[in-house]
Amino acid sequence: MGELFFASDGSPLSKPEDVIRLLGKQEMHWKEKYSAYETAHSWFEAQDLPQAIRAILETEPIYADARLLKAFFEKKTALDEFGRGPSQTDVLAILQISSGRAIVGVEGKVNEPFGDYVFQWNDGSPSKASRLSALTKRLGLQATVVSGLRYQLVHRTVATLLEAQTMGAREAAMVVQSFSPDSVRAGFGDFQVFGAALGTPIADTGTLSPPIDLDGVQLRLGWAVNSMHSADAV
Repeated sequence: MGELFFASDGSPLSKPEDVIRLLGKQEMHWKEKYSAYETAHSWFEAQDLPQAIRAILETEPIYADARLLKAFFEKKTALDEFGRGPSQTDVLAILQISSGRAIVGVEGKVNEPFGDYVFQWNDGSPSKASRLSALTKRLGLQATVVSGLRYQLVHRTVATLLEAQTMGAREAAMVVQSFSPDSVRAGFGDFQVFGAALGTPIADTGTLSPPIDLDGVQLRLGWAVNSMHSADAV
């Protein structure tokens, strides 16, 4: 099998620990039972799509027998036209499906929230106002609704769309790879609110939402429940 896992700059990664240098605070962000550690281990152990990710994708026939071509960890997607810095997706996977290429943006979570709500993030500065206006337009969101959404979900979803358009993919999914027990579902409520605002409601974990067409890309959302790598996880 050829190389599957890469850094954002295209350099190959051979083991989970190679992800550490890509993290914002490196070793401080690398701990058992935390999202970066658990996400990396799940992908490297599978040497493919982790089973929880494959299972949720295959709830839609379009992703049946999808083949992982490459996965980029901490993938930086320039949002230059929106100003400010890039969006950094935990894992951006490029798949081969029967109809061509597909892009899956993966956000790993344990118990962390999806960052600030938009109304908390938006301090009214010109650069933030400009970015928010462009992101809102890209997703077809109503300005009256977006303030109550988690900002991280907004820009991660746009990053997935931009990557799909760059690679000529007409199918895309933004999936939360959750290591929170299904009985807890930390953050799931915020994710459902986001899906409803986007017009693609998320009925439950483990299944993709209905597709919505955004600039020629069929986008779906999903919440995959993954067990922890940590041997003593509860």
